[in-house]
Amino acid sequence: MAEARPATEAVASLQPAELAGPITAPERIVSLDVLRGFAVLGILVMNIQSFSMVGMAYMNPTVYGDLAGANYWVWYFGHLLADMKFMTLFSMLFGAGIIVMTGRCEATGRSPVGLHYRRMAWLLLFGVLHAHLLWYGDILYIYALCGMVAFWFRKLPPWLLILLGLIAMSVSSGISLLSGFTLDQWINEDIVKVWNPTAEIINEEIAAYRGGWWEQMGHRFPTALLFEAWLFPTSFGWRAGGLMLVGMALFKLEVFSARRSAGFYVALAGVAALIGAPVIIYGIKRHFA
Repeated sequence: MAEARPATEAVASLQPAELAGPITAPERIVSLDVLRGFAVLGILVMNIQSFSMVGMAYMNPTVYGDLAGANYWVWYFGHLLADMKFMTLFSMLFGAGIIVMTGRCEATGRSPVGLHYRRMAWLLLFGVLHAHLLWYGDILYIYALCGMVAFWFRKLPPWLLILLGLIAMSVSSGISLLSGFTLDQWINEDIVKVWNPTAEIINEEIAAYRGGWWEQMGHRFPTALLFEAWLFPTSFGWRAGGLMLVGMALFKLEVFSARRSAGFYVALAGVAALIGAPVIIYGIKRHFA
């Protein structure tokens, strides 16, 4: 594997004409490419649930099929090791990508504003089309909107980016906690049917997706709209936006370029294993309770 280089060193060796085009081989940061590939493969572990079963099975695995024996353990380890992990990784890499793109642009003396917002506009368009025409679980819409905001924080020092990122993510967590603590006050029969759909509702969804593209729109369109109008402002937007800021900080600290000591990465893995995993396991127990 080629030795990773900071983006600043790679950019400095290029001519202005090269900076105007796509990333070239000398500029590539191998560790970033490996992380992206790992994230792409990992996302399938979670999305296959929505591809192969009714939509609510992603959130409530008891609504469709048998959750016993091997099925339970496949779900359990998927939740423990994959659920939200690859969205987290991609969101941080998205923030790092903003730093790389703007750094290349500014190296030529040009403002990156126009280029960045053109990229985000195209991403937003593709995201909306993908969500409403093909698959409601699209993430590009969220990345585009968050990227439009995160862009303006890119020059802050790493410690401040991490602090602001954690604050943003805490908003999503706070809303989730508040919803849980006040569940008895706002829950109603309609919400129960969404969380635990009846056999009739499940059969209607299956019939829609076994039908033609137009029949699928009756389920896909309102579900995509729910993601965009409700889940984005209450959860995904805060989470993805905060992670982009953290990703910018980690890129500046050379964490993503694999230039920190081996002990540093071992320590991070230790935190994940000794703190992160037990918290998730406890969360699984509480979910089933």
